[in-house]
Amino acid sequence: MTNDTTDNPRRLSLLYQVWLLEVSTTRFMRVALAGTGMRGEEYGLCSYLFANGPRTLTQAASDLGQPLTTLSTLIAPLIEAGDVVRQPHPRDRRAKLLELSPQGRSRLMAVIPHFSAAYTALLHDLEARGADNEAIYAHLEQLRTSVERTIELMELERAGTDAG
Repeated sequence: MTNDTTDNPRRLSLLYQVWLLEVSTTRFMRVALAGTGMRGEEYGLCSYLFANGPRTLTQAASDLGQPLTTLSTLIAPLIEAGDVVRQPHPRDRRAKLLELSPQGRSRLMAVIPHFSAAYTALLHDLEARGADNEAIYAHLEQLRTSVERTIELMELERAGTDAG
């Protein structure tokens, strides 16, 4: 059987469209940061710490919607490179705070203009297409919240099935 719609692939599901967006976003970051020595994940993590200040790994994992082990794996190279440091938590002796080092802050500041230029071009393209950026933000937040809520329901259902 041949696909007569080779020029127009099927839309499939909403989550498939989100996956396609993730693929495009990863490529966007790779092109935007080309030549800077920083990858998109590194830029995101450094930007997060710059904007939010020191955070425990647990706080950061919660904020970013990542499992602890995944975030630990993602941030380890930044720690090893000296861009992120672990500091003692002032109130909890067991916890460590992750924060940008002066080196990490300098590295991020050098990369921000590259990202900003690409991001501004993206915003202009959306505006030229008549997109309402605030509405996009709102819809993305609704989608993320619904995905998280559905995950929780599936996990509860699975726990109930496993217990029974």
